[in-house]
Amino acid sequence: MKTIITLVLWGLIMGCSTQDFRNNSIYKNTELIFDKATTKSKGTILLIHGTAPQNLDGQIPIPEITKAMPNHYLTLPTYKNLSRELNELGWDTVRYTRLGVYHTKVNIDEYSKTDLNNIMGQLKEIWSMIPNNKPKIAFAWSGGSVHLLQLPLQDADGIVILGGIATKRTEVYELSTKNEKELSGLKEYLSNILSQEGKIERTKMLSKDMSYGRFYDENNLKDNWTYLKNYQKLPTLILHGENDEDVHISQAKVWKDKLPDNKITTIFGKNRNHIYSTSKSPQNMRKLAKTMNNWLLEYEK
Repeated sequence: MKTIITLVLWGLIMGCSTQDFRNNSIYKNTELIFDKATTKSKGTILLIHGTAPQNLDGQIPIPEITKAMPNHYLTLPTYKNLSRELNELGWDTVRYTRLGVYHTKVNIDEYSKTDLNNIMGQLKEIWSMIPNNKPKIAFAWSGGSVHLLQLPLQDADGIVILGGIATKRTEVYELSTKNEKELSGLKEYLSNILSQEGKIERTKMLSKDMSYGRFYDENNLKDNWTYLKNYQKLPTLILHGENDEDVHISQAKVWKDKLPDNKITTIFGKNRNHIYSTSKSPQNMRKLAKTMNNWLLEYEK
């Protein structure tokens, strides 16, 4: 009920209809929430998920993962906390769930249908609902950076990429290996998976994070940084934790190296991990929110 009420309020506040979103046969069971700023609104920030199936709060609601990693940022309400911190700094925020993701569970039969087309159809619809009369910002974490740069960003006033993928997922996987033996084994594994494209059922799950169809769709995209060439004047903030163990820090350096004429600011967070928190405070999003806010206020001057 809370979600339905939120959606109705969204339509009233934003002056646009949510009816099409709710009636869409693909997205009708997904959730969308608009968190209002506690002070006068500076604009709206869309919070785009990473690769994993996250609920509204940013948690992976899979019991065995929660049990195994109770204090990990993937099982803590990081997006809810980031939203609250941004609200207190004067930013409205938008959170959502993908198909098959519920607050306390993931329906794999539904989630397996989240290929690139499905994900982008939902994101483009949400993006179009955000008004342009105030700054319109998109934030993407980790693998969500791939989806961010598939959005029509000509009406964006700025984008923020945290722990993002600048090249391809396969290269990120390769950078995570510790030695030549691991790298050789991974390349053989990936080569075997890629050789099955067109032969294996797209909705079969490759991992808990994605289906084969989604993996192939995203692998067939160009290096992610190339899509930012279309938005040379778009203010872009690249954030990366120096202690990021999931996406190699070299990915953060690619953007500015490849796009010297773009408006890119890069900030490396000392002692910060993949979600820009610390091991002592894995769900504290205050530093991330303040860093984003300071940059947004600076480029608007």
